[in-house]
Amino acid sequence: MDKNLFRELGFTEHEGDIYLTLLQHGSLTAYDLAEKVGFYRQLTYDALNRLKEKGYVHTVKEGKTQFYKASDPQLILEYFNEKVNRYRHFLPELLQLQLQSQDTLSVETYKGKNVLRIAFRDIITTLKEKGGEVLCTSVDENFALEEYKALCSQYERDLLAYRITERVLIKEGVKGIFAKGTSKYKKIPERFFNRNPTQIYGTNVQIILWGNPNYLIIIRNKDIADSYRKQFELMWKAACSL
Repeated sequence: MDKNLFRELGFTEHEGDIYLTLLQHGSLTAYDLAEKVGFYRQLTYDALNRLKEKGYVHTVKEGKTQFYKASDPQLILEYFNEKVNRYRHFLPELLQLQLQSQDTLSVETYKGKNVLRIAFRDIITTLKEKGGEVLCTSVDENFALEEYKALCSQYERDLLAYRITERVLIKEGVKGIFAKGTSKYKKIPERFFNRNPTQIYGTNVQIILWGNPNYLIIIRNKDIADSYRKQFELMWKAACSL
């Protein structure tokens, strides 16, 4: 089991180990639990108290002995669904606040293994209401497919679901990875190929820098996006159809 999932759900490393151990053994005293997980008793007590506050653990008394039991995992899912629903209720207000505070030009920088996920999510979020087009320049999509196959498949499904299309310039000798009708491809000579893709959508421009670590730059400005579009159209006109 991937224990990192528990961290993503808000558990500390110790809380995740304790919750899994209680699930496996049904019920344990704090002393027995500390022995099984190999933590100091005080650390175990502190983690148990936090888990009780969150509703992930409850206690049962048998005589004078107190046992700890893990809550039903399904209850945890319901708890997170509740949080998601509450957040969804306030999301329009938060987006409005964000819109009011935005400058006419902003530049965002992201770093790490999740930059492609952030890039795709921003495209879909920007265009899903009315549909639209994404313009991609100098792309070798096979690299993204090798590293992020599941993410690319989900992105293609989202493109279809929200009526978003792409025009993509790729280098000679490679094939486009999206084949379900969302994307049109043209090829450019390899000598003009840039490994780092640029994507233009709405009033935004993305630049992904593949490396160690990866970087994503998002420029939010209508004039800059329009200027990139003009460059793209010139390249698209000169490129060769596949």
